[in-house]
Amino acid sequence: MGLLGETKPVKKPILGVSLYPEQESMEEIENYLTMASRYGFTKIFTSMFSVPGTKEEVFDYFKNFCDLAHKHGMKVSGDCNTAFFKKMGASESDISIFKEMGIDIIRMDLPYFDQRDVTLINNPYNITIELSSCMIQAVRMALENGANPKNFSTCHNFYPERYTASDLESIRSVNKELATLGIPSAVFISSNEDNTHGPWPVHDGLPTVEDHRWIPAELQVRHWIAVGDVDEIIFGNAFASEEEFKAIDQVMNQAYVNIPKLVGQDYLAELLPHGNVERVPFKVVLDDGVTDLEKEIVFD
Repeated sequence: MGLLGETKPVKKPILGVSLYPEQESMEEIENYLTMASRYGFTKIFTSMFSVPGTKEEVFDYFKNFCDLAHKHGMKVSGDCNTAFFKKMGASESDISIFKEMGIDIIRMDLPYFDQRDVTLINNPYNITIELSSCMIQAVRMALENGANPKNFSTCHNFYPERYTASDLESIRSVNKELATLGIPSAVFISSNEDNTHGPWPVHDGLPTVEDHRWIPAELQVRHWIAVGDVDEIIFGNAFASEEEFKAIDQVMNQAYVNIPKLVGQDYLAELLPHGNVERVPFKVVLDDGVTDLEKEIVFD
């Protein structure tokens, strides 16, 4: 919100969770999705090529998985590679089997780096194709060769080992270019719960940015809101706790609000924030000895 009624479009980031079916029971998955959807999470990142079984067994598994996700109002982004395409009898020109499974988004672990990426992105099934944000060259190439930007998104990587994740400025530089290209970007944050997991048995979190690895999940979200150049924020590891979901839900409710315009204030009504606005919530830590009057001034 600027002065004299100047406004900036407000777009809440999509919130998501990650699931790794080869390590989780369907009961655990359903309980987790029930909780996550209750707190406004609407996307699932999952690894498809790590699920064992025949083509038919994998198909049946993800058909049930997607049905469950859709029941909770969540979209499924399946991490794939060309070997998985071959196993499932799919190709860049025929991804009908993913439509039959109910997959909403295919995240390509590695792109083709040629016209096949364009064919895949321009599929007739309205399945969004998501490329790794670090493959910015493939993103540029696809757009230059006719890829439909409305059916195209990107997602940064996560990093399981401490001290291996990206620095914030490297991620931001990519996000700024993606924004100019009109391509959405997603990042991963970490749950700080004990014994979380990713696609491997690692327990040091799964963030995109190294500085986020050990800070509270809600602070990671507040930081991304303050940075302001990401479209999706996804828990990289599982399972996050209900306390973390509650804290993030509170942040989102504080950050994205609709403020009515003050009536009878003439030009002041335009100067003051109103309408759909985005705010960066701060956590206030009070010193010992703060009086009730001082608390009233700060909070009321």
